[in-house]
Amino acid sequence: MTITICPRCQRRILHDPNSDDVVHECNSGNSVLDQEDVIVVGNWIDFTGSGTENNALTQGIENTLEGTKAGIEGQRKQNTTDRGARASTHRQRQHFEFIQLQGGTC
Repeated sequence: MTITICPRCQRRILHDPNSDDVVHECNSGNSVLDQEDVIVVGNWIDFTGSGTENNALTQGIENTLEGTKAGIEGQRKQNTTDRGARASTHRQRQHFEFIQLQGGTC
């Protein structure tokens, strides 16, 4: 077995020395590194499950300052994910890091 370090979460990965590439599930305990943001544009199905989005045309227009003096003056603030994306237009899922090992072209 050969040990490689994941460039994203800095965890050790054991793999066969003859492998060309590895797909590693980041699991460092840090939610910023272990998850990723995905834009929601409608209904979705992937390895995490499935979901529906009924308001695809109006998502992302919420303003947490609505009704305050700052909101009246035109300031806008929206909830964000740990990585800074708008929570109303993005969903979070587990991150899998693709690691090219032996100089392949990918």
